[in-house]
Amino acid sequence: MVGMQQVHGNTVTRVYKSDDGKIMENCDALISNDPQVTLSVRVADCLPISVIDKKSRSIGLIHAGWRELDKSIISKTVEIMVKEFSVDPTGFEVLIGPHICQKHYEVKEDVSSKFREWPGTVLKKDDKEFLDLGKIAELQLIAAGVPRKNIKTDKTCTFEDLSLSSFRRDKTSERMVITLSLT
Repeated sequence: MVGMQQVHGNTVTRVYKSDDGKIMENCDALISNDPQVTLSVRVADCLPISVIDKKSRSIGLIHAGWRELDKSIISKTVEIMVKEFSVDPTGFEVLIGPHICQKHYEVKEDVSSKFREWPGTVLKKDDKEFLDLGKIAELQLIAAGVPRKNIKTDKTCTFEDLSLSSFRRDKTSERMVITLSLT
């Protein structure tokens, strides 16, 4: 298993079997085409995004909060997977895992303004603004060439589901660990 030292950036790191047991430094996405590799990400409101290309037997695992989405972590991961593994993103199968829902993700205008280009992702209510991270990720995946029909989004809200870790709800250092492998 290989993890990542998540830094709210947009660095994508390729992983090999020789990296087993390591925490890859300063990255927010891991990719691999080694069937003996399991990737892992830790989340507590951010999006865990799994990318699988069965044809090439390659995978990617992305940690995406608003900062990573703003820094194009999704398009960068897709672009690097296409280059490294000679794949076509129209064959990707993507799962966006449990994350904080828009109803509970209030942000200030300085954050919401970064996402106004993505329709339907910012909700204004009673002088407050709420961001839909899942919708932004879906739209960015589509813009990167992944067909909408190949994207599945788990609508479970980490804030509402008390069995899941939520930083916004509990100010906790606890995290869920999401893993991805080809086997």
